[in-house]
Amino acid sequence: MSIDWSLLKADTELRRLLKGDQFEAVLRNLGIDSASVKTVTIFTGLNSRANSGLLLRGSFDGKEIAAGLKAKGWNQESLDGHKVYVNAADYIAMPANNTVFAGTRAGAEGMFRAANNAKESVVASDAYKKINAALSAKGQPVRAYLLIQQGTLEMADAALAATSFALSLCNLGGVGRLLQAANVARGFAVSVDHGTLQKYPVELCVLLRDEDSATFVNGSLNALKTISAFASPGNHDGESLRALREMSIVRKQEVLAVKMEIPGSALFGPSSR
Repeated sequence: MSIDWSLLKADTELRRLLKGDQFEAVLRNLGIDSASVKTVTIFTGLNSRANSGLLLRGSFDGKEIAAGLKAKGWNQESLDGHKVYVNAADYIAMPANNTVFAGTRAGAEGMFRAANNAKESVVASDAYKKINAALSAKGQPVRAYLLIQQGTLEMADAALAATSFALSLCNLGGVGRLLQAANVARGFAVSVDHGTLQKYPVELCVLLRDEDSATFVNGSLNALKTISAFASPGNHDGESLRALREMSIVRKQEVLAVKMEIPGSALFGPSSR
């Protein structure tokens, strides 16, 4: 997940969805001023939660952060020739003047490998490039990606379930169930843009197994959209039906880009205010 914190922190509802207050508490514990953070990247491996962490990019005083960590009992050590700070199973590193890493040992090792060799980075993969190219160029404050290792059934099942969950946020789970039935997803990305409490622009890009699969699912989604146009709200959520009717579907080879406006109530639930 990639978050533009400089844009999101002032958006009350998106900040609540992403647990912004908890994030700022973590930053304070690390001795980092949230105002100095521009972007946050959070990563994890579905097959191994040990390989996880977050990358902060912004304007940091590395010496001040290091001194604060040592004062709180963090130990300075070396990991693969890189300076790290360790407290139990938690690792912190500053691989560049504008970057701070916090996470697990395996996450730190993966971060260092990607820093030393661009091909080790997830953004170098063909799947990421195809999905990212289909997303709108407009910079949304929240983007999340899930990529599946080819031929790994458990990973595919996890991605399909996640796709269904992402769409079920707005009672559009039928779209995710369609992808599950087709069993063709290789990865997806979802982005959320600024909106109002009534509507938030959401974009979902799904990387299918091949162009034939993309053509089939594209046709099925358009059929679902057409059916929704004739559906009576009845016991259904009228706002969700409207989202289905107004969604746009674009196929770029084996990638489908679905754009819709999601009711704020579906994304965020009841406001605590």
